[in-house]
Amino acid sequence: LAISPMTLTRFFRKLGFDGSADARQQAMNKAYGPDSYRIDKRFDSDGTHNAQQFGTDHDVLHASIDAALALRETEVWKNVVKLIATSDGVSVTGFQTMYFLADGLCRRLAYLRDRVQLIDGIDGVYAGLLPDKGQSETLVIIDIFRYGAHGPLLAKLARARGVNVVVFADEFCDWATEFTPYVLRYPAETNFALTMPQGINAGLSLLLQDVNVMLGSSAQGRLKELSKAQDHFGLFLD
Repeated sequence: LAISPMTLTRFFRKLGFDGSADARQQAMNKAYGPDSYRIDKRFDSDGTHNAQQFGTDHDVLHASIDAALALRETEVWKNVVKLIATSDGVSVTGFQTMYFLADGLCRRLAYLRDRVQLIDGIDGVYAGLLPDKGQSETLVIIDIFRYGAHGPLLAKLARARGVNVVVFADEFCDWATEFTPYVLRYPAETNFALTMPQGINAGLSLLLQDVNVMLGSSAQGRLKELSKAQDHFGLFLD
């Protein structure tokens, strides 16, 4: 909206907050804790869905997809695509329930380029995130509220090692910009129980599409070779 930070601060102070950060924090506390834990709120209803609820679900899902498409037009997005396509190596991780998205991205990205790895910190030190001397490495972190404690720690460690960091998160994420300009936020689909976030999922699909286009013939050649390997091992019924 092209509003100056000073004007925004004055506005929130008139509403009784210390500033925009205070308003943000109080809104999060009211919605998610400590007296209103998010996982409890998801099961407040009796399990039934009326027509109004279906309409709300419809709107939320559309907003998530629209946000993913809008982010695709930004300069940050273009820079992220370039990093994923051209870095010497790409590491991916996701915390808590977002591990499935990290695993899915890693497996699919490996069809388009080499040196893609999933890191999970099970060794306690994320030893896989050690780039070779003179090599460029990009780390992708996927997480939603309540964020894993390892996220900021891992991002800080990665930056100290010269690794680029890309974060896919929901709109509440306020820690990532301290470590990287490559932060992609999507609407928080908080009305769904144990959400499998459609916005982030759509963003990751678009990322794969755009990386594939940027890699061009090299990705197509890799896909053909992998297809031959699949036939060799008889992985499919047809």
